Formats: sequence, structure tokens, C-alpha cells
Amino acid sequence: MSAAPTAAPPRLVFRMVGTWWRIDLSSPEAVAASTREMATGVLGRADERATARARLREEFTRAATAAREADAQLLMIQTELGPGQPMSATLTVFEDERMRMSPALGTGTDAVLSVFEKSLPLMDAAGASTAVRRRCLDSEVVRAHRIEETVEIEDGERYTQRRLVAQYWYPVPGTKRLLTAVFSTPLGDIPHTLLSYFDAIVAASAFQDA
Repeated sequence: MSAAPTAAPPRLVFRMVGTWWRIDLSSPEAVAASTREMATGVLGRADERATARARLREEFTRAATAAREADAQLLMIQTELGPGQPMSATLTVFEDERMRMSPALGTGTDAVLSVFEKSLPLMDAAGASTAVRRRCLDSEVVRAHRIEETVEIEDGERYTQRRLVAQYWYPVPGTKRLLTAVFSTPLGDIPHTLLSYFDAIVAASAFQDA
């Protein structure tokens, strides 16, 4: 008698607001096709916008390369909040391999998150001092955020770019595993507004059977 097939793990599902583009991370060729389609969708096919499309493809490809290197399960890039309302944000989802929980620990959401919260001060760049609990549709998550500052040069002028990075750790139902959803936006000068926006997306997310 053959063994019963192993059930596929549940997948994390989001209900997005605005215009989001999903980047196919399955291969470099798929990334190239996705970023080309996205740049064309955002800027059109006019010849005079070829340089802008190339720059946009390069930016998207950098994000996709970083996501592939992190073995991401999902990469989505937002370009509009609504018609005529530009918005720049990315969402990357991957499994956090840094956590190795004791077999004696139960799989209850609160138990898994409590152990994880205790580990946050030991995890580099996790933003442990900002860690808080937030809700999604079927459980709780832990959120931490940070502001990353870089000096950019445009038209010979130097300016400081502030990027908001918000990480949400989801306990996978029935397991001791964690999925991490990372939202990032260059609109780091208004972090509280953007954190409320990302919290609202997370509040509408949930695990579903694959």
C-alpha cells in the first residue's frame, strides 16, 4: 500500500489595495520577462520613454535578485495607490530560517510568537526595540520596523533618502515555522502613515490551504 501524499503547507494570501505587480522569481529569465512587462505597463511603449523604462527595469531587477538570493516565495511591487496616485512599495515573503525552536514547544500561535519575541534582541537588524503584536485575519503576528538612511546624488545635489522597512513574522498554522513578510518603501519621512497602511494589508491577510 502506498503512503498517503504529504499535504502541502498552507500559503499566505494577501488582499492588496491599488496596483501591485507580481515578479516571477522562478528563474532569471522569468525575472527579466516580469520586469520588462512591469516597466512597459507603468511607462508605456513610447520610444522617448525607453531610457526611463530601462532604469525602472534595472531597479526592479535589483529587488528581484535580492529576493531570489533570500529564497523568497513572493515578490510584489506597488506602483499606484489608486488611479493617478503613484505609490512605491515592495512586499517580499520568505521563510525565516534563523529560528530553530525546541521540539517540546507547542505549535500554538502565542507560544511560537512568545519564544520568537525573546529571540529578537539577538537577531541582527531586526528592529527589536520596535517589536509589537499586530493582527491578521486568523492569528497574531509580530511587527518590527526600522528607517534606513542613505545619501543619494541627483543632478549633482546630495540628499538623504529614508527608507521604511517593516517586517511581519507570521506563525505558520500547526507548525513551529515562521514566515516573514517584509514591506519596504522610500517614503520613510512619513513612517507612521505607511506603517498604518502596511498594518491594514496585514490585517486582511490569512493562511489558506494550498
